[in-house]
Parts: sequence; structure tokens; C-alpha cells
Amino acid sequence: MSDKSIREQLADAITPLLPSTWKIVPNQVGVETLSKVTVVIKHLQMSKFPEAPIGHLQHELTITIIDPHTDQVRAENALDDSVLELVTALDSIPGLIIKLAKKVFTDETYLGWDVEITTFSRKEK
Repeated sequence: MSDKSIREQLADAITPLLPSTWKIVPNQVGVETLSKVTVVIKHLQMSKFPEAPIGHLQHELTITIIDPHTDQVRAENALDDSVLELVTALDSIPGLIIKLAKKVFTDETYLGWDVEITTFSRKEK
């Protein structure tokens, strides 16, 4: 297992795949006033992967992409492309499984999408 958290590892993997104008936040934090598309990585659960050897874990994460527009129509139109770009980037990362993407409101202010993923880790010898 790396010295970095699973969130930090995921942030490192997706950062070069996404536009440099996007903000990547590898921690679950409250949403502040946004000025750019923001991607928040939330590590929700880990469990023993039953079929795997000792030291292997299954991780459930949600990656939320949030558009900075407060006008819902503008945000939704912008997110049509942004969420596809995010999902395509995630899909290119080996060992990562995309389970579901669903539209969400964050803070009742911003529109976004939650992308639920599964990934795995193993303890280094």
C-alpha cells in the first residue's frame, strides 16, 4: 500500500487527465463559493475483498463534480460535457470500476454529479 491515502492516489491519477482549470479536492469538505469546476473525492467505505488474499481491500468512493454556476440551467448544460469528461478519465484508470453516476445538489446552491466507484488496494510486502 502506498504512503498516500487512496484519495490522494486517485487525485494523482486523475489530475493529468482532466482540464488544468478544474480544482481537484482529495478530501471530503464543505462546498465554499466556487469559481471553477470542482472535483471532490470522498472515501466512503472499505472492506475485505472476499476472493482476494490477505492484505487486499476493496474501497468504495464517490467522486463529485460540481459546476460553479448558480443558475441551474447553465450548470446543467455545462455539466453535460464535464461529467462525461470525468467519467471518461476515470474509465481509463486501470483497476477502477465505475458503478453509477447520478445528478445531485450540493449545499442547495450548486448542481453536480456523484460518480460512485470501486477500487482495490493491497498491502506492500
